[in-house]
Amino acid sequence: MFWLTTNFIELIKQLMPTFLRKSKHIALISSFVSPLQTVHDELLYQMQHDGRTIYLEKVLNEHFEVVGYDHQNHETTKTVYIEDVPEPEKLYIYQDEEIEDTFILDEPDSENDLFLDQDNENLTAYSYVIFVPDIYTFSEPKLRALIDIYRYIGKKYQIQTYTL
Repeated sequence: MFWLTTNFIELIKQLMPTFLRKSKHIALISSFVSPLQTVHDELLYQMQHDGRTIYLEKVLNEHFEVVGYDHQNHETTKTVYIEDVPEPEKLYIYQDEEIEDTFILDEPDSENDLFLDQDNENLTAYSYVIFVPDIYTFSEPKLRALIDIYRYIGKKYQIQTYTL
């Protein structure tokens, strides 16, 4: 996809009449236009990235200004990375390969009772874990605010530090 970058200061210079193209006029108008240029650049960056893991890792590595990070060689140069939370093992009562139906009998006061509705179901409270090296100092609320711009709705995450 082609993203158009606009240099607003240069655009204003070209649109000004020639008799107004003096250094003081250009400096005055540039001071008005520079916030617009900043907002444009930030929004363009946000539009190019989304909540996919590779883009979120790229945003975080660029946020921490990782030394030696290259977005073209992402897998080998990243230090901030994301891993999925492993799903708990599932228990199946009846499988399609079985020839006969199996029923679970209710025996009172049996130690081997099996309850289908267990308290520890859906214990995974997070969708993924973000690992940040402990050499970087960061404010967790500010980092969460940055991640929340890009993450998908309904996805929960946990931030953990690790040693390099």
